[in-house]
Amino acid sequence: MCGICGYVGSDSHAILPVMCASMAHRGPDDEGVWYDQRAGVGLGQRRLSIIDVSQAGHQPMCNEDGSVWITFNGEIYDYQRYRKMLLDKGHVFRSQTDTEVLIHLYEEKGPECLQELNGMFAMAIWDCRKEQLLLARDHAGIKPLYYWQNGSSLFFASEIKALMRIPGIPREVNYERVPDYLTFLWVPGRETLLKGIDKLESGCYLLWKNGAIEIKNWFELEYEPDETKSEGEWTEEVHEVLARCVRRQMVADVPLGAFLSGGLDSSTLVALMRECCPDREINCYTAAIDSEDNVRDSWVDDYKYAQQVARHLDVRLNSFVLKPDVMTLLPKLVYHMDEPDADPAVMPSYLICKSARDDNTTVLLSGTGGDEVFFGYNSHIAYQLFSRYERVPHWLLGTGLYVAEAVARRTLGAQSRSARRLRKFERAFGVSGLERHVRLVDWTSSDDRMSIYASGALKSSGCQECSSLAMKEYYEQFKGTGELNRHSHVLIRSFLASHNFLYTDKSSMATSVEVRVPFMDIELMRLCARIPERYKLRNGTTKYLLKKAMESYLPAEVVYRKKAPFGAPLRKWITVDLDPLVRTILSDKRIEERGLFDSRVIKGIVDRNRANMADTSYLIYALLTLELWMQTYIDRPGEEVKI
Repeated sequence: MCGICGYVGSDSHAILPVMCASMAHRGPDDEGVWYDQRAGVGLGQRRLSIIDVSQAGHQPMCNEDGSVWITFNGEIYDYQRYRKMLLDKGHVFRSQTDTEVLIHLYEEKGPECLQELNGMFAMAIWDCRKEQLLLARDHAGIKPLYYWQNGSSLFFASEIKALMRIPGIPREVNYERVPDYLTFLWVPGRETLLKGIDKLESGCYLLWKNGAIEIKNWFELEYEPDETKSEGEWTEEVHEVLARCVRRQMVADVPLGAFLSGGLDSSTLVALMRECCPDREINCYTAAIDSEDNVRDSWVDDYKYAQQVARHLDVRLNSFVLKPDVMTLLPKLVYHMDEPDADPAVMPSYLICKSARDDNTTVLLSGTGGDEVFFGYNSHIAYQLFSRYERVPHWLLGTGLYVAEAVARRTLGAQSRSARRLRKFERAFGVSGLERHVRLVDWTSSDDRMSIYASGALKSSGCQECSSLAMKEYYEQFKGTGELNRHSHVLIRSFLASHNFLYTDKSSMATSVEVRVPFMDIELMRLCARIPERYKLRNGTTKYLLKKAMESYLPAEVVYRKKAPFGAPLRKWITVDLDPLVRTILSDKRIEERGLFDSRVIKGIVDRNRANMADTSYLIYALLTLELWMQTYIDRPGEEVKI
């Protein structure tokens, strides 16, 4: 796992060491740069050694005659299979790395070699003969890759802060994407909140040649259910494939462990790790939320389930109580995230990875992605319920939902989980298509979002209500059948690629830890796309088939427990721990200086949230994160703000 960077169509070799240095946390083990001044191309890398930790794995790396160069971030899980084939074809290897396998695969097949890969990666390959640069990102967007085009020149890096080291690069807010950020807490799609800096999207590659770029999809998942198999046959195949995915993702030349929250997904991976290696010591890591912090947020106590699974599987559970100094940690993580991301789960993710690294564990397996491929969210249940009640008059059901939400809000408080879920369900019931998807996954009120802009700011800055252009593209690109499948497809392309994987990568690499996600293994994703929807969500039971597959491996109370989200006590943090920061960062003076939002409206939103009259903690946290991000990447060239 590494940090990569580079350029083409320029003479900027002096900037390569500076770009690499800004990502030293991604690769503390080695650093390398290579450039060809005549061709106007340069590649850089910071290396976290995972496979073949010797100097033979040094990057950038080339083929035998120096005609193909690569800088690579990630892991290719089945590289040994290709290594033998390439040796038979006469290719010469100087290392045991998967990176060198990629070089020779490219020699054989060019960009089409991507079709052969099962892994997580971001890479750049310079072909000296064709004088072209290939940038590529894995099928699910697990590893990030940003780029900036300046005329005929192209610069790229694993992190935006590396691009910020380029002299003259603009630091402007992409105002048109601010509504998307306030809706989802992150920005979906190709664009970022920095104008002109884009992401290479999941399953895509970019070719630069003679100053022009071309972007193509190399991976598309088709959802075509296979109705010929029984439930028992599907259950057996799910276990076999998932066990195979876990086994191949356990390959590493450094200590490897796992997240263990006590939920089904992480527990499944640890159970299969134990099945694969019955005598191996397995280290797992988790965090427990302090009971005093949990009053307002009402989180389920995950820790007791993690303990139960650890005892059941005989693994070592390393844990700590999640009680961070959020005032200090928030600016640090805003710096590491590169893009503003207002999900409080970033903090426990970072702290768990830091705990693992302090314990000398370099690689962790994560259950991220299980909810998407096996239908694990409340939004999946909502889709199923909508289809069942579609014959009920909308006015009748809508009225019932409105009354139920009002009662929950009045009796349990506006910030209660039941009130929030009913509110979201009620808003999504009366619409369909993409709008239904957006209303089920947004985190803030549309009325609140539109009310906070300063007079004329929407028009002058180009902002408008969330346009969801990227979401629309993903929704329309869906191939196959089933609205639940389509919902998961959009979640994988947007929520996972632009948010969950982004914060997992950035928070883990900030501590020099690699995180692997077996549920996103290509073999498993393709299998799940063929499973009929009724086996993934059955009569309100989420992840039904996965639960059946794991019944004999885990305690029943773990397999069939109610889903608990991975997160943090945000409402308590906003009203207590972060309140001094809210008062300064979101002060009238600071907001008016920016000119984007109305300070009086924001003050009212903060006050109502403090009094538990409204559920606006996520909007407040998004505004807080946005201001800190602007101080870090707009006011400064990617430099951490000290509070």
